[in-house]
Amino acid sequence: MKITISGEDTIAVRLAEALMHEHEVTIIIPKNVENPVFDTLNVQTFRGSQTSSKLLKEACIFDADLFVACGKADETNLVACAEAKRMRAKKVVCFLRGQAVQTNENDAAQLAKTLGIDKVILPALRLAKEIQKIVMVPGALEADAFENGKVRLVKRRIEAGSRFDGVLLKDVGVPEGVVLTMCERDAERYIPHGETLLQAGDKLTAMGNIGGIERLIRRYMANTDVGPDPRRAIIVGGGSVGFAIAESLEDHGWKIKVIESDRQRAEEIAGQLKGLVLHGDGTNLSLLREENVGDTPVLIAVTSNDEKNLLVSLLAKEEGVKRILTRAENYTNEQLFESVGIDVVRSTTGAAVTAVLRGVLRSERDFMAEFNHGDVRILRLRMAENVEPVELSKMSAPVFAIVGAILRDEKVVIPQGKDVVQAGDELLVFCQTTHVEQTREFFNNL
Repeated sequence: MKITISGEDTIAVRLAEALMHEHEVTIIIPKNVENPVFDTLNVQTFRGSQTSSKLLKEACIFDADLFVACGKADETNLVACAEAKRMRAKKVVCFLRGQAVQTNENDAAQLAKTLGIDKVILPALRLAKEIQKIVMVPGALEADAFENGKVRLVKRRIEAGSRFDGVLLKDVGVPEGVVLTMCERDAERYIPHGETLLQAGDKLTAMGNIGGIERLIRRYMANTDVGPDPRRAIIVGGGSVGFAIAESLEDHGWKIKVIESDRQRAEEIAGQLKGLVLHGDGTNLSLLREENVGDTPVLIAVTSNDEKNLLVSLLAKEEGVKRILTRAENYTNEQLFESVGIDVVRSTTGAAVTAVLRGVLRSERDFMAEFNHGDVRILRLRMAENVEPVELSKMSAPVFAIVGAILRDEKVVIPQGKDVVQAGDELLVFCQTTHVEQTREFFNNL
């Protein structure tokens, strides 16, 4: 595909990095932006205004399969997309990033339709949805769903005292409707098998149906003496991300408390939420203790300041909060925060990039989703019509790849070793990103 991206910051960079290896990518950067990272990208670069019809013509926008306007100014992005569409770009995507944008995705879809834009992406709401999905699954470090919820993915730590703690996988097995796709211990990552010795603290990723995933978490990975976490959370940061998370969790029956440092914003959202909204500084340890943060099952730090989010998270961890989810807008901070013990770290940048890759490019090939900071992917691969039926147990990919689900005649099969792959099946394959091409080649040549 020929893809043109206009933007001046991390979102544009990460989009280009994700797309440039398999596509012909062009970037339009404002003249006044000096960022050496852009010079390291394998892309064609133009400098100037993304709304300039002359510059868009020079960038051959009329030949673009996809145009993405992801600059900081919403109005400029909208105008650029309208102009690109007028100049016959096949598909245009507009980012609305401003904190003043208080809308929802249905309103955004209507706006896109009115302006002839193919898709509008709201990074703040995307991030809120990602965090809400993870919070809703007990103990999850990652959570996602495919095929209208028929296939679930979850990553979770094995708890001390659980059925999986200190046993060989062959001695305990897995519940029906589940495939274990990855185990992580320190820096090591591998596909679990019968001889795998599981330990408390290991991070397991699994795919399965909703019943199988539920059984896996509660009966195999969690310490049954502890019981499920109550549905209570403190959210530090009442901006567009924090408010969207609070509203969504309340709709699912959670009890929410929000701490917001801006008095006007606190008063504004207080009338829209059922839970308590406090005006205060989430990094104030005295305030956190007054609100019994240590007895709160979940803390979510989503202010617009990375350093404040990290400090809040570390204070909460020290006070004994078991689950902490943190926002980190600087891409390099995501892994840094994880290295100091923060389990779940997300950014609007990552959510936005995922939205483009997953929502816009999925139909273009076989991409479904990516996880672990882009290190692993889920592909949707279709078996050729001339493939002979073969048992999964007899399929041994030479790379890090495992079948997580089989889609056949509108049915979903969560496979075991004796299940058979046949012509026309579509497979959801969990694989390492560096092995994507080898994975495609292996399944295409069965």
